[in-house]
Amino acid sequence: MKRHRKEPLQNVKKTIVTMTGTPSLPLRIGENAWIRTRHQFFTTSMVLKIMEVAEDGIKFETCNTIYHLRYETISAESGVMCA
Repeated sequence: MKRHRKEPLQNVKKTIVTMTGTPSLPLRIGENAWIRTRHQFFTTSMVLKIMEVAEDGIKFETCNTIYHLRYETISAESGVMCA
């Protein structure tokens, strides 16, 4: 019986998605990411790598896509004033 060796495809280009929203749960490698935007709530395929974490967003790679998720910010002018 001949054994076949599985090797990852190096030249496969992934879709790059830039969006504004917030992760609903902490990102964990090996789990799906849950993202909430203003109009949608959705899940991604399994997270393979967290590439960058910053104050204003996060960049991570899933099985199919590289996400640039920019966090939603609420301007101080739109806040509610309380007495």
